[in-house]
Amino acid sequence: MSRTGFIFNRYPEKGENGMPEVSDKEIGRRLFHVHREKRVELAIKKMKTGIGPEWKTYSADQIGVLGHVLQCTWNAIDQKLWDTIPFDHMTKEDVDKILHLGEGVAPGNNPAPENVEKIKRILLAIA
Repeated sequence: MSRTGFIFNRYPEKGENGMPEVSDKEIGRRLFHVHREKRVELAIKKMKTGIGPEWKTYSADQIGVLGHVLQCTWNAIDQKLWDTIPFDHMTKEDVDKILHLGEGVAPGNNPAPENVEKIKRILLAIA
């Protein structure tokens, strides 16, 4: 009890270390999301390197949309296959096509499955 006589118990379900309990399922889900974000961040870095100075023509919002649609597409591609995609060989035209397919996409508003499939085909066609 505190000096005022009140007990503050904001988090009723705490583990041994005082942190809220988290299920193994939730930990797995969070790890999946972190791994996906990291793989997409790396892909975008490679695209930026490959495209060069033209990359600066993209706004922060466009790069955010690109990251979002790539995360959705990452879910649809075998991870071993994703790791073989030469993102540094992408052209500005490739990125423009992907951005066009991602129009209207925002958090909570994912691209249509047929657009994810089209993005997948663009990525897998990179030589």
